[in-house]
Amino acid sequence: MKSIEQEAIRLIRQKMKEKGLNSSQLSKKMGMHPSSVSKMLKEGQLRLNRLSELSVVLEFNLLRALADQLELNNPPKHTLEEATRVRLRELEIENATLLKVLSK
Repeated sequence: MKSIEQEAIRLIRQKMKEKGLNSSQLSKKMGMHPSSVSKMLKEGQLRLNRLSELSVVLEFNLLRALADQLELNNPPKHTLEEATRVRLRELEIENATLLKVLSK
């Protein structure tokens, strides 16, 4: 798997290409020195505030795109809630059945 920094740079370059921006134009939009932008793109050292600024300039949520690519071992919360809801319904049915049997 690519590092998160490599993926961020890939996304930034992709969005720059889509917008027709070179690093010099991007640096002007961000209020940065062109060499700083070039260095950032070459070395892949990005701070969160820079990712946030880049998201605004490129009109693309880089932070969300990167977060969506994280592989987590934990299942999504809604899956747990759904499983719990299903199990609760099963137990309610079982409980009702047992109450009927015991009342006979």
